[in-house]
Amino acid sequence: MINLTKLWDKLNTIAFKAIFIALNKAQVEELARAAQQRQAEGRALSPIDGELVAIKGNIALQGLATTAGSLAYATGVEPDNAPAVQRVIDAGAIPIGPANMTEFAFSGLGLNPHYGNSPNALDAESVPGGSSSGCASAISSGICDLAIGSDTSGSTRVPAAFQGICGYRATMGRYPMEGVVPLGASLDVLGPMARTVHGIRKLDAVMSAQAKHVGKSLRAQPFQLVVPDMEGLGISDEIMRMFDVCIETLFDAGVDVVRKDLPAILRTHQLFAEYGTLVSVEAREQVCRFLDLSDAQIDPQIKSRLEGVLPMTAKQVAYLRHQRAILQAEIEAQLQGGFLLMPTVPELPPRVVEVEKNIESFQKANATALRLTMITAFLNMPSLTLPVDPSKPSHSISVCGVAAQDEHVLAAGEEVEHLLR
Repeated sequence: MINLTKLWDKLNTIAFKAIFIALNKAQVEELARAAQQRQAEGRALSPIDGELVAIKGNIALQGLATTAGSLAYATGVEPDNAPAVQRVIDAGAIPIGPANMTEFAFSGLGLNPHYGNSPNALDAESVPGGSSSGCASAISSGICDLAIGSDTSGSTRVPAAFQGICGYRATMGRYPMEGVVPLGASLDVLGPMARTVHGIRKLDAVMSAQAKHVGKSLRAQPFQLVVPDMEGLGISDEIMRMFDVCIETLFDAGVDVVRKDLPAILRTHQLFAEYGTLVSVEAREQVCRFLDLSDAQIDPQIKSRLEGVLPMTAKQVAYLRHQRAILQAEIEAQLQGGFLLMPTVPELPPRVVEVEKNIESFQKANATALRLTMITAFLNMPSLTLPVDPSKPSHSISVCGVAAQDEHVLAAGEEVEHLLR
C-alpha cells in the first residue's frame, strides 16, 4: 500500500526537492485510492496497477504545464495526457508529476540551474546523468520503481548507468510520441526506466500496447553476445576492468560471448567526429522555432551548446542520413542475429563542481558521457542498459539488438541480469 504522506514529506526535503518540477497531488491521491480499492477487491488492471511512475518534464501531463526543464518554454496547462502516459494510467499506474531534466533534454549530465540539480543517489557529489535526470533519481532514491524518460542520444541510458538502475531505448516508433517536446525528431524515442529489467518489460508492454507480454516470462532462447573492438572509443581503465569481469562471468555461466570486429560501430563514431551529429542540428532548429537564443533565459551551458552548433547544408544533412541507413544495414549484417554488448558509458560520472560553472569542462564531460550511447541511437538499435553492480556509478553494460528486435533484446537482457546478480 502506498504511503502518500511519507512520499510527500520525502519529496519536500532539500535532498529530494529537485527531483520533480511539479507535483499533481490531487490526481495522485485519487488514482492511488482507486488502485488500492481494486487491489483489495482482487481486480488489478495490469502488473503495473498501483505503481508510482515518474514522468519526464518534456512529456504532457493533463492539468500541468510542460516545461521541458526550461523557464523560457512552457505550454500552459495541458488539456490531455500524452498517449504513452494515458496508457500507463489506463493500466492503473500513478504518475507522480513531471520529473526534472536537463533543459530541452540537450545534455547527458542532468544539471538544471532553474529547478535545481536532481541528486545522484549513489554519489551526491557526482552529476545525476541526463537528460532524464529526475526519472533516474526518483528510482535510485527509492521514490518509485518506474519512470518514463526520453532518449535521443542516451538520455535514459546515461542517467541509468550513473545511478545504478535500468534504462531502455526502444526501436524508433515503438511508442507514440505525441505530447512529447521534440529535440531531434529523427532520433527521439520515449524510454522506460526501472530498478530491474522486469520493470522495464512491464512498462514497455503497456507503453507499446503489447500487453500480451506483460507479466509473462520472456526466457531467452540461446543467444550470442558480440563484443566489438572498442579501441579508439576512449573507455577508461576502470570501466574496461568492470566490463572484462562481466564478460568472464557470462562466459563461465555458459553464455556464447564472442569478440568480433564490428566496423559499423567505429565508422559511426568517426562519422560524428568528421561531420558532426544530426541531433545538434535538429536541436538548434527546434529550439530556435520558439526562442531567440540571444534573449531567452536559458541555462548558460545549454545556450553555449546551441550557439556552438555549426550549420550544415542540406547536402550535408542528406549525407548523414544516407550514411545512417547504410550503417544500420551494416550493423545488422555484422551481428548476424547476435546482440551487441558494450559498456554503457566510458567513464565515471564527473563531479558537479567540475562542470557546473565551467563551460569547457561541461562540454567535454557531456561529449564523453554520450560517446557510446549516441552510436547505438544513430543506428536505431533497441538498447537495454543494466547495472553490473547497482551500488557503483557507471558500472553498467548495454545489450543492443537491431531495429524491431525489442522483445528479444529485453529477454536476453533479463537473462544477463539474472546471471550477473
